[in-house]
Amino acid sequence: MRLNSIEERTRVTRFLDSLHQYAYFETFSIFALFFGIRYLINPQDICMLDSKASVLMILLAVVTLFHGFENGFLSLGMISASMWYFYPVFPYLDFLVLLMMALIFSEFHYFWTTKIKAAEIQSAYKSVKLDELSKAFYSLKISHDQLEKNYVIKPMSIRNSIEKIITLNKNSSEESNIDQNNKHYYENFLTMLAKSFSVVSARVVYLKQDIQEKELTPKNTLIAKNSTSKTYTIEELLADTLVDKALTKKQPIYVSDDLGTPLQQGQGSNFIAVIPSVIDKKVISLLIIDEMPFMSFNKENLTSIAILLEYFSLEILEKNRLELHDEIPIVADKKFRYEYSRMQYLYQKFHVDSILLVLRIDNELQALRIYEKIIKMLRSLDLVTLVEYEGLYYVTLFFPLHDKSAALGYLNRLNNSLDEEKDKNFNYMTFNMKQSKLFNKYITEDYNA
Repeated sequence: MRLNSIEERTRVTRFLDSLHQYAYFETFSIFALFFGIRYLINPQDICMLDSKASVLMILLAVVTLFHGFENGFLSLGMISASMWYFYPVFPYLDFLVLLMMALIFSEFHYFWTTKIKAAEIQSAYKSVKLDELSKAFYSLKISHDQLEKNYVIKPMSIRNSIEKIITLNKNSSEESNIDQNNKHYYENFLTMLAKSFSVVSARVVYLKQDIQEKELTPKNTLIAKNSTSKTYTIEELLADTLVDKALTKKQPIYVSDDLGTPLQQGQGSNFIAVIPSVIDKKVISLLIIDEMPFMSFNKENLTSIAILLEYFSLEILEKNRLELHDEIPIVADKKFRYEYSRMQYLYQKFHVDSILLVLRIDNELQALRIYEKIIKMLRSLDLVTLVEYEGLYYVTLFFPLHDKSAALGYLNRLNNSLDEEKDKNFNYMTFNMKQSKLFNKYITEDYNA
């Protein structure tokens, strides 16, 4: 069962979402109720045009500011119909005032919601990037600790093992679908956990690639397990107490809490630990552990496993996204292409733009000097890569959630920072998220012909 406190916290959110979902019905109901009451009170002045207080203006402002342009004009349509039918002469001056205010209210709603949406997306993107960098840092630390303890018998680091798992099925990826590849990846990941952390029996429940729901359900999940694990159905796994708590809290759950208190009577579970992988507030996979040696089942190992699962899930997400949506394959840098694909998704969903700045240089030494200079000047979220194509060098910069003016401002600062005058001699172009094909064409076009 889901915790009651979490359900209560989401009631307000669900209520507000329902208001936006049924906005037209809500608008129609408000004005229909208003005109119905006014008809019973005074059918000769149903719109209260003779009143000192413009109640109609207040209702129009509330509806338009909350829901926007479409609902404002739906309101105006009902108002104009009432004016035409119930008044002997159509009060066009009052109607024009209401029309003008509806346009002002809708314009304010548009700019206000756009600003809020852009700020939320930028904040969320920075938060996700910080989270990814933190997971990468801790996975590197875990690798370093493992090497210190086992540098004789285990010369390969944890991060190298993860990279090997990701590339292990490269030859078979063209023959099978993404979900099957992900199953092989998770099975190999479980093998790595068995060797590095003595995880005897475990399984991973993960989302199907083509599913966009926010919660794991029996219809949208698959299972990958090692050979020693007992077979459970997805329904049995999701009904387990520990699994349910991990999905609810979106954090690792063990057979005892942080104080060592065991589960209460009636809360029994078939497992000793359930560790979720949460990306963008969405549980995309669950590591369910059946058996580990008592000496290995400690907080340090479980924390390391949780961090590695998050890092491994990010690597799989990056690989899958590039297989499905890779609009700039000419760029060799996978991290660069992944961030571009992520921003492309945000642009298509929220219309928040990002910008590419490409410097075309025909001299390798000049390209390397400028590339090194850019790396030193690069801001935290900006990316740069060097693309070589048929004797020309393209220093490509990516500015997430910025417009063309930000790219040109950076270019001006770059020119001022270059010491050699000859290094300032290059061509450049900018491309927004709608111009991916134009960017590919710009690089592949034969300038030496």
